[in-house]
Amino acid sequence: MAEVDVGFIALGLRLRVPAVEASLPVARQVLRAMGDTVAADREALEDAELALTEACANAVEHAYPDDEGVVEITLSPGEQDMHVSVRDFGRGMPSSEAEPLGGRGYGLLMIEGIARTVEVRGDGGTEVAMTLGMGAPEVSTVDGAIPGVQPAERVLRRLVAVVAAQADMPVDRTLEALLVAEMAARAALRRLVGDTVKLRITRSGEGIELRVGPLEENGAEAAVSESEVPAIGSVVKRLASAVRTEREQAHGVNVEYLVLRIEPGVAAPL
Repeated sequence: MAEVDVGFIALGLRLRVPAVEASLPVARQVLRAMGDTVAADREALEDAELALTEACANAVEHAYPDDEGVVEITLSPGEQDMHVSVRDFGRGMPSSEAEPLGGRGYGLLMIEGIARTVEVRGDGGTEVAMTLGMGAPEVSTVDGAIPGVQPAERVLRRLVAVVAAQADMPVDRTLEALLVAEMAARAALRRLVGDTVKLRITRSGEGIELRVGPLEENGAEAAVSESEVPAIGSVVKRLASAVRTEREQAHGVNVEYLVLRIEPGVAAPL
């Protein structure tokens, strides 16, 4: 399961993923989505992905030797750079300076060779805080979009593609999953409550499940209805295997989450 919070007013992102190897491509795609949003230089973004992958791989390999755990990644764009933190809540810092980053001696050297600044902290786990250059003269959203909308949509598309591939979903069905997720999320984001969108994507059997919110009351139904086409009905309902609304309290009000389940089987014809 991958959980993503994207800030709309102050552009930033937090990703929580299981400390497993399959989470590494998820982390890379999220960084790439944010980098694309701020028009990062391609070469600089590829270097940043290497540094992020190395920091995440350390947490996956060493933080939780005996049980399951999570890795938390935060991305905060600044002027000409990206502030990145990779944190686990496992066994903490290595005991020997001869084995930086839990024995991956070359890993810290690689990160230091890429990042403008690196700081390794240990307090209830290990945090690697990096400042990574983006190679752009100024960090801003492409086409003057509302800060959080574009990265949220980019992150969503990339997460769906990665998790669908990991689930071995057929190509045709993966394309349908991307379409339904994008249509539903774009409509849902206009009905957001608060200044942070919460995305959750989960492997569910052979399929995937996507959760988007928090939305205003009746926002989930409105987002689905917005995909209606004359003589066809809701495209979201036709392409998704199941659609439901989850309700809870947030920000002192009742909010909704739109949940889409997409199985590998063939969707209803349009």
